[in-house]
Amino acid sequence: MSLTSSDWFSRNGIESSRVSASGSRFPRHLHDEYVMCANLSGREEIWLDGKVEQVFAGQVTLYNPSSIQSSQFSLEAVSFISLHLTQSTLSNLLGTAEAPALREGVFNDARLFQAICRFDELAREADETLLEQQLLWLCGELLDDEASLQQGDVQIIQQVKQFLREHLHEKPQLEVLAQIAGLSKYHLVRRFTQLTGMPPLQYHMQLRLHQARDLLRQRVHPQEAALQLGFYDQSHFINAFRKVMGTTPHHYAQQIASAQDKFPIA
Repeated sequence: MSLTSSDWFSRNGIESSRVSASGSRFPRHLHDEYVMCANLSGREEIWLDGKVEQVFAGQVTLYNPSSIQSSQFSLEAVSFISLHLTQSTLSNLLGTAEAPALREGVFNDARLFQAICRFDELAREADETLLEQQLLWLCGELLDDEASLQQGDVQIIQQVKQFLREHLHEKPQLEVLAQIAGLSKYHLVRRFTQLTGMPPLQYHMQLRLHQARDLLRQRVHPQEAALQLGFYDQSHFINAFRKVMGTTPHHYAQQIASAQDKFPIA
């Protein structure tokens, strides 16, 4: 029987950790924050509001502040990501006087599962802007407000996309994008993601990397291409390019140059 927590992260009213358990349990208890978990492996049995439910890998559990619950973990190794979010943090992000009550229990929600995992991943990195955006995205998935798009949102998001295209050489700030859209940062990230399929900072990164590819096709040196697009950290540029293109900028440039030499344009 075992129960351990590791990889702790705590900042600005949100806390995350990795929990591993086997044949152990949490007795009935409550928290004064929202608790959301993404189960990675194993089986957990929870008690919530007088009901017993089974939780398996790929599922999400959500609890509101002051809700009483308990957990029993199988003998098979169980692991999950656990996020704790204060009521004041959520209300500030949403720009509301009071924090809302969330849906509770066990859910098959792939997007929320991915949002929790992605936040936990970014919490280990140093990019505060990306972490803030991911938290806003996570809040949107928590509230499950898919029907919240308003008339005129398409035009507003088009303005933001145009701004991003015109500023490929610099990293955009969510505050600036929100001002352009006339929305709060939360609603900007939510609307943009609903309409494009990805948050604004990831969209901007895609634009920068495609522009980098065009520069490499023109035989601009990878280091110079990185500098032109505001990548002052070469390792960041290399890793970002490889994730999208499947190869490093240097190798891509070599392959393109070889192909152009072999088959020159008439």
